[in-house]
Amino acid sequence: MTPRTVLGMTLYNNAGHLREATDSILAQTNADFALLMLDDGSSDEAEAIAREYERRDARVRYRRHGQRQGMVPTWKEVVEIARREYPHAEYFSWVSDHDRWNPQWLARMVAELDAHPAVVLAYPFTLRIDEHGELTDKEPRVFDTAGVADQRERWRRFCWNGFGSGDMVYGLMRLRALEAAGIFRPVLNPDRLLIAELTLQGEVRQVAEPLWSRRQSSVGSVTRQGASLFAGETPPRFAWPPSLQHAVILRRGGVGASMIATYVVASAWRATRKTDTSKSIGRGADHAHFVKKVVKKAFRHAVYCTLVGARMLAGRSRRIGRKVVYEILMFTHRTGLRGNK
Repeated sequence: MTPRTVLGMTLYNNAGHLREATDSILAQTNADFALLMLDDGSSDEAEAIAREYERRDARVRYRRHGQRQGMVPTWKEVVEIARREYPHAEYFSWVSDHDRWNPQWLARMVAELDAHPAVVLAYPFTLRIDEHGELTDKEPRVFDTAGVADQRERWRRFCWNGFGSGDMVYGLMRLRALEAAGIFRPVLNPDRLLIAELTLQGEVRQVAEPLWSRRQSSVGSVTRQGASLFAGETPPRFAWPPSLQHAVILRRGGVGASMIATYVVASAWRATRKTDTSKSIGRGADHAHFVKKVVKKAFRHAVYCTLVGARMLAGRSRRIGRKVVYEILMFTHRTGLRGNK
């Protein structure tokens, strides 16, 4: 019987967390899935562990590259295997070899896609965990386009507010929409381009439940991606900024020039916001704002004291003036009395 969902797990030298990740997947309350493990030439114990699970559970299938291909070819290939071996499957999700999933994760994601035909991707709130599985202090990223039927408005929202493509790319997707979006393109930041292209296919819905724990690794960077996305020769234009690489793909896919311009401008703005210079400017702006508040408060205090002081001085002057007038009148009165005598 063909499962409704295929989960594609790509493996590469993460044997230390592979059992925990696989156990959490196989413990899903929705058991109607196949787990495809595609090993990108691991040199640790990943193969032995994966084959052990394949023997124990009929839902698990293991494949292995003779030598490393890189992330982009491997992620794309596991989808192609899923389509070839399970042609009637409806849903697909990439799952990692080092994260952890709540037992309700798949059931909740399937329920969302079943209930909302316009949604092409459903994903949950993400918890961050460290190397030892302990929660880290990081707020979940929040973004979706649920209920937004207009394609241009979905596009605009994603371009400017679509943070967390690295979380969204692990969501549950409709296979037809994933294929229409090109699966994984040979570019830098392929996850962001994929979510952008899925945005053209339909809505993205975020489930407000923390059902996935993502293990934090080294800080992502363009330099690190260049070494991990492809094992051999990199594609043409790989040295270009990611947004321009994406623009070429989007234009070939028939996306309008104005929408591409929005994407490129928004990407440039987001990239600028992440730079050390921008952060320094931001900190400088915060300091300037603080100084402005202090100066403003001091000015108001000075004005207050000046006004109050002037008022007090005016009152005192009036009192002295009245007293002087009173003394003069009394002196004049007494002098007049003496003259009459």
